[in-house]
Amino acid sequence: MRDYLLFKKMIAPTLLKILFWPALAASIYYSARLIIAGNPIGWVPLIVGSLFVRVLFEMLLLFFSINDNLFHIKQKLAEREEK
Repeated sequence: MRDYLLFKKMIAPTLLKILFWPALAASIYYSARLIIAGNPIGWVPLIVGSLFVRVLFEMLLLFFSINDNLFHIKQKLAEREEK
């Protein structure tokens, strides 16, 4: 808990992983509504929208992944300096 309070551990990556599923469901729901309404373009949001949601969330998670990797590099360098 202390790591969260000191911002050493991020909450946002976990939230992004949770929010991905409702965003994907919303994309599928919107597409289903278009298809049911008889709109012939309803398949496009199903495919493109689902891919867009996935890529968007991956890009957002990438920033946190980079941050984690840099933190581990910093730790390894600090360990080397101690020796």
